Amino acid sequence: MKALSTLYSRHRAGVLAALAAGLCLVLAALLWLAQVRPNAAKSLSTRLSDDYTLQSDPIEDGGTVTQTFSTDEDLLAIGFVFGTAGDQPAGALELTLADADTGEVLARSTGEMANIIPGQYTALGLDAPVAGVAGRRYLVTLAPAYSGEGRLTVGHSDGATLWEDTLTINGQAVDGTLALLITTRTIGGFLSRFFLAVAVAAAALAFLGIRAALRHKIALHKLVFGLVLGFGLLYCAVLPPYAAPDEKYHINQSFTLACRWANLFSEEDWRMGNVPINTSYRREHDQNALLQNENTTVFTWQEMTENLLTLSPDAFDSHVELAEYQTDRNPLLYLVSAAGVFLGFVLRLGFVPTLLLGRLANLLLFAALAAVAVRWAPFGRRVLAAAALLPMTLHLAASFSRDSVLLGLAFAFTGLCLRAIFGDEGKPMAAPLALGLALCGVLLAPAKVVYLPLAALFLLVPAVRLGRRPALKKAAYALACLALVFLLNGAMLAGQLSPESAQAEAETTSAETVAAETVAAETVAAAPQHAAPEPETTAAAADTGETAADDYLAAMPEDYYERTPEGFVKRLYYCVERRTDVAESEIAFWAQALREGDVTAALLGQSFFFSPAEMESTSLTDEEFIRAAALCYLDRDTLREKPDEAAGTLELFAEIGRVAFFKGYYSSEECANLMAESGIQPGMEDAARYPLDRSELAAEVEAARAVRATQSTAAPEDEITFTPGYILTHIPATVLLVVRTLAAETDDALRGLVGGLLSYNSLELGWGWVIALYLLLAFAALPAEGEGEGSGPLAGRYRVLCLLAALCCCALVLAGCIVWTPTYYETVYGFQGRYLLPVLPLALLAGAPRGIRLPGGREAEGQLVTALCLVQVGVLLNIMLAVIAR
Repeated sequence: MKALSTLYSRHRAGVLAALAAGLCLVLAALLWLAQVRPNAAKSLSTRLSDDYTLQSDPIEDGGTVTQTFSTDEDLLAIGFVFGTAGDQPAGALELTLADADTGEVLARSTGEMANIIPGQYTALGLDAPVAGVAGRRYLVTLAPAYSGEGRLTVGHSDGATLWEDTLTINGQAVDGTLALLITTRTIGGFLSRFFLAVAVAAAALAFLGIRAALRHKIALHKLVFGLVLGFGLLYCAVLPPYAAPDEKYHINQSFTLACRWANLFSEEDWRMGNVPINTSYRREHDQNALLQNENTTVFTWQEMTENLLTLSPDAFDSHVELAEYQTDRNPLLYLVSAAGVFLGFVLRLGFVPTLLLGRLANLLLFAALAAVAVRWAPFGRRVLAAAALLPMTLHLAASFSRDSVLLGLAFAFTGLCLRAIFGDEGKPMAAPLALGLALCGVLLAPAKVVYLPLAALFLLVPAVRLGRRPALKKAAYALACLALVFLLNGAMLAGQLSPESAQAEAETTSAETVAAETVAAETVAAAPQHAAPEPETTAAAADTGETAADDYLAAMPEDYYERTPEGFVKRLYYCVERRTDVAESEIAFWAQALREGDVTAALLGQSFFFSPAEMESTSLTDEEFIRAAALCYLDRDTLREKPDEAAGTLELFAEIGRVAFFKGYYSSEECANLMAESGIQPGMEDAARYPLDRSELAAEVEAARAVRATQSTAAPEDEITFTPGYILTHIPATVLLVVRTLAAETDDALRGLVGGLLSYNSLELGWGWVIALYLLLAFAALPAEGEGEGSGPLAGRYRVLCLLAALCCCALVLAGCIVWTPTYYETVYGFQGRYLLPVLPLALLAGAPRGIRLPGGREAEGQLVTALCLVQVGVLLNIMLAVIAR
């Protein structure tokens, strides 16, 4: 017994750490049995057509329903919206899925009609999974075999919604499309593997952290660095890219900045200028609709892990323009994440690994800054460690959020400032400390203006600590902070840019475009905006023997000249493909894409004039090409306006080719004015995509819409807010707004501060974890014996000033949210507890009781780290269960 006691005493830290890790594993195993394994059948479905405004006539006994459709996705099951005519139908319902082009039967299914619930999707599982093939068209056939009087109906749209696809019911063609829901994948055993892998990794990390903390052989700042990295990576796994608050906008900004850097090193002549806030850039293949949905699901985990080691087909300087918002024009907090993204560009990594590199860069910087804060703080190290290891802190640190760098700077500045004020009294600061303090403060001030009072704590540093000319150094520090604030946030502080300056800011230069404009200048002369020839013989037609009756371009319908996106699309179809029978839904699709910026006039025109069919065997003569391009992009027939110059223009055309003429027209100033009047972006063609298949372009537009569905924009009524002027004239309304906010939002703010609400406040932790985290913060704030001679000297004026600085930051955060709040809101818009994280350590140190001391500093550090590790394992399991429950 004595030997066991001796052995335990010698290996106490390892034994306790092993017991704690074992407890975590047992809990994970029980949760897996009870909550995870039963969800292995979760499936991912896609609605091909979600319109079932009509119910069909009853399907006759022996009758069938057929629908052709196309999808690139795998097919595991197909769902329909059924109805009933009379009694509930009984009998078997046979489904046959065949290749619509070859007739080959791919899969079958049989279901009981008695199980159908009218008005809801009913899925029929296929007896064999059908692998997705790009461009494949399917024919699905439903054949009921009734055993009673009831009859079945099917829900469909009023009018065809799937292009070139047909619906028949009882052998008769119907103008509509079945409501179709396809199941594309099931999660299967991946869910168990992912859950158990994260649980084992968390338990192993907890073991290492607890063992190191209890052995007291690793300095706290080193331990914090390792735990932040370890648990941060686990948070990055369970809350993938796009899951953090507003992370999509931060990703847009980081990728845009990386694209600008890549553009600087590109061999292209075109140089990217300043990018407006409502535009962003990524590489062409940097898109994944499933991953870019901030509502993390089990399939997001699967998508991330399956694409973890992918490479990109794009060159490092590839970029496409997207109508997606960034956060602001201040690049300061995105330099590190953009550097990670740029490294992914250089290494030609795929979208997912590039996203993870950007996140990892932010996490590494935060871990280093947190370690600096703990290392240099003369007291309050446990407070800084606890704040760095909160779930909310790690969630933000392991993301593209600018709060990752902001929190690191705030924590480091707090620790260094305390060292400068209270450490080594009476001696000048060491150069590294002075440089680090000034650098963190100067970078923190403009990062978010609301934390300027925190940066102002530098002014509390005693003069003796600053060496010679302390007043001059403080003044220089203050001026540097204010200069950067106005330099990097000038547009925000001024309200908004004028239309003229905003337009100038979005301008870019292109040597290729300038050359194209030179070509256009030689071939396009100034003329009336609309000068279509009358349907009679013109001079040019007389020279070639053509008549107006033979000249289809001269006979273009008058309504095709409309200055609208619809008019532009109609002109393309008519001038290039000679079609006037284009479906309205198709015209509306491309018109919407032009309005929303998913496609530009140049790119869409390229898919017409340089489609695979046109480039293989053109249907346009040289003269028709010139006239068609001019009619589409200049709204006038240039050859027929000046027939005496036609010969020279055709000669130049033969010399420089169709592509150069096409560029000349779409890049001309006249085209820019016309497109602006029509509400269309002229854009640029894609030099790497000749020919350009319009079906591929349509797929890209649909993908962009799916991504943008997660992007939020402000409604017009939201633009009238509680501005300072409005507040001064509506003080009672403002007071009521704040009171209602305190009553309604305090609960969420308290949870959000420590991490009880993660992601877009959509993942809730149990209140038990929230209470445990607040208790750990309180424990960390209590001073302990042996923590140093200066442990807890925040008293007197320093205590008051530090608390005042923290309160000022909180007040500015609230005021900033109030200013953004629309006047019709009942509570303050956007206020979240996480905004108070940067000043949390300072507030805890300034507000901690001075009359209570814990027995020992080293023991208190070990106890705190042990508890934090155990809580982190529980929080990670809680997060995964919340995601699985979606």
